[in-house]
Amino acid sequence: MTQAIATYSPLARLSDLRLAKAGRPVLNGVTLDVFAGELLALVGPNGAGKSSALKCLGGVEAAWSGRIELEGRPFVDFPANERARRIAYLPQFFAPHWEPSVADLLDIGQRRGLSALRWSTPRRLEPTARNILERLGGLLQDLELTELLERHFASLSGGERARVLLAQALITGPSLLLADEPTASLDPAHQLRTMQYLRQCRTEIASLVVLHDLNLALRFADRIAVMAEGRVVVCGTNEEIAASGVLTEVFGVRFEAHLTSWGRALLPS
Repeated sequence: MTQAIATYSPLARLSDLRLAKAGRPVLNGVTLDVFAGELLALVGPNGAGKSSALKCLGGVEAAWSGRIELEGRPFVDFPANERARRIAYLPQFFAPHWEPSVADLLDIGQRRGLSALRWSTPRRLEPTARNILERLGGLLQDLELTELLERHFASLSGGERARVLLAQALITGPSLLLADEPTASLDPAHQLRTMQYLRQCRTEIASLVVLHDLNLALRFADRIAVMAEGRVVVCGTNEEIAASGVLTEVFGVRFEAHLTSWGRALLPS
């Protein structure tokens, strides 16, 4: 994967990205490339700046300096609705201020990136479980959501909510998915299924995924970027990262390597 990636330009590029909040530096010159066809895991200790980097690339955080490019063009040159079609951002937390059903949220996701002109005529939001299922049957089956369409979002478990939000992010077929801890609320089985799904669809949708579970990163990512103190310390293949000792350095704990059926796993000791 690394050799193939090196032969073409990145899908997205962060160059010397900087961000401060309340006068405190949060990002200190983040430089990172994300390539089409890859699942890139972003790992690091709490406060390293992982979520902030995603928010800048996702257009959620606007007060950054440096340079962001998308498909070789400056990020700021893209109209907001076009960025919304090309980049899907899956936040770590989502708390709607009303009581949408799962079908409501998926219908909203399908209209992400529509121009203001197409929204000029008022219309009622009346998605039904039937028409949502007709439009999105494959995606809903993959994420085990077909039985939840008429449920209110607030009534779902944490894992069910996480899968609904992932479906909403993927609904328009973006070229890049930014996912902030998409497995955090999931049981082990659904953690594996979610990561397997992201890996399977990465040829169509590249993913930059913040993960706290290092072994999920080692098992499913094509490359791993390690952040600490607001910058990317190193980015490389899973084997390079696991063997480098950088994880011990940034997390402040020693890791022991264990060989598993899928490759090298690391356990803190």
